[in-house]
Amino acid sequence: ILDVFALAPDVKIERLFSPEHGISGQAEAGAAVGAQQARIPVISLYGKRTAPTAEELSGIDTFVIDLQDVGARYYTYAATMKACMKACADARVPVLVLDRPNPVGGLAIEGPTAVNTDSLVCWSAVPARHGMTMCEIAEWFRANDLKTSNVNLSVSMLDSWTPERLFGECSLAWVPPSPNIPTPETALVYTGTCLFEGTNLSEGRGTDAPFVLIGAPWLDPDRVVAALPNEATAGLSFAPASYTPRSIPGKAAKPKYMDEACRGIRISVTNAHAARPFMTTVALLAAIRRNHAEQFKWEQSFDVLAGSAELRERIDRGDGPLQIVADYAAAHAEYEAKRPKLYVEQTTS
Repeated sequence: ILDVFALAPDVKIERLFSPEHGISGQAEAGAAVGAQQARIPVISLYGKRTAPTAEELSGIDTFVIDLQDVGARYYTYAATMKACMKACADARVPVLVLDRPNPVGGLAIEGPTAVNTDSLVCWSAVPARHGMTMCEIAEWFRANDLKTSNVNLSVSMLDSWTPERLFGECSLAWVPPSPNIPTPETALVYTGTCLFEGTNLSEGRGTDAPFVLIGAPWLDPDRVVAALPNEATAGLSFAPASYTPRSIPGKAAKPKYMDEACRGIRISVTNAHAARPFMTTVALLAAIRRNHAEQFKWEQSFDVLAGSAELRERIDRGDGPLQIVADYAAAHAEYEAKRPKLYVEQTTS
């Protein structure tokens, strides 16, 4: 985008603002992203603060947002966009959002609607797999979280994307939006397996297969996979794997079980349209909780990622994973009725 703007003689870029992972998407999750002094200064919005100051917005004609989301509520880019939209509304600076495809499509909705929405990994009352593009999320914020802010929002839509199209069906090169989402298939599986970050299982960081490889030194992968209901495995396949997480600077400096031999499950995508990774993850968590009751532990971050304590409590209670997922249907219908659908409108007009 900087190369494109450089071709426009009437455009001057005053400053850049970087989200988590930095301006080029290469910093590992949670790493501090510092400011950079250059011809165009780079200001970090991840760490000590999350929004531009009024001084930094002074004299700016348009605040442009161009971020590649991965289609999951846990990903922090939408939270950064919301904070920027609020700051711009307060400073009376117009916002322009440039759209990118939702890499996991715009049709499938999965997971609970968040109750607690005050964190970077849980930024609004939407399902875990929300089905929106960044422009649609911006419109959602304008109508919901920021409805009293009077934000001056414009959106620039994609030319020919349709909601049923996954990223692999777009003639675009995948540029990882962060180091541990190396492929579109990872982004798809991540809509569920990110929840393993809130447990004492390895989510595959420190390997070549983050989020598609989960395990622990004590895991019995064959027993766990055998306990999965068939309905929870559509579009995915599972294979036992042995691996040892290593420190990978820039990707995973201190992964769980670093330098310890782990037994795990490698998840492969066989039919991306049929896959429902959140359902699969709930089934995996239930099976691991049941078969490894003494070893398995929840982390405090699980409820933050899930949006409330309900999912953890239901798994602990022994509720069936299929019933847990089925019970989200009413909330999904309510969400579907109100979420922006820019591309449905575009393709049917």
